[in-house]
Amino acid sequence: MIVAKNKKNQLEKFEELLLIWNKTHNLISRSQTTNIKEHIKDSLSVSTFLGKNILDLGSGGGFPGIPIAINCPDKQVFLIERKQNKAAFLLNTTNQLGLKNTKVINNDSSELDRESFPTPLEIVTRAFGSPYKTIKAVNGLLETPETSLKLMKTHPPNGLQQIPKSYQIDKIEDTGLKGKDKKHILVTISLKKT
Repeated sequence: MIVAKNKKNQLEKFEELLLIWNKTHNLISRSQTTNIKEHIKDSLSVSTFLGKNILDLGSGGGFPGIPIAINCPDKQVFLIERKQNKAAFLLNTTNQLGLKNTKVINNDSSELDRESFPTPLEIVTRAFGSPYKTIKAVNGLLETPETSLKLMKTHPPNGLQQIPKSYQIDKIEDTGLKGKDKKHILVTISLKKT
């Protein structure tokens, strides 16, 4: 994936800020600090599958939202994080990187108001939890037909058979990445049309 020079500089600055903040705020695990570039690559691998309005659920250390916001300035990215220290990192980082297309929301997903976000909206998550738990966390947002959930998973994905019966798997796309001999995929889930 070719990244323009200023975007490359922003991604490097993001990596630097993440490592600095992680020393005192425990944003990502110690094992993740050794392969941040892989996490950035993983985040960028889904950007072409996403529309204009993206909600990064449980943004934590900024994956996948910040790399997507850097690489796709035409997309609006909402970084949702309920933990205060992680939300502070996200706000500081997006300000330092000058990301005008991001908004940090320090709130629990169950308290998000659907009217606060543009449509269509795609909720993307990397490591939030099981598909069932993730759907329950954003159930209120998914109740509109213009909203879908995009789960970043490795193949074969676990837990898809436990999704609520009122939801459907729309598609499973290969992101083109492989990690530890596992293919990376993007699973799109939406409310069943009645």
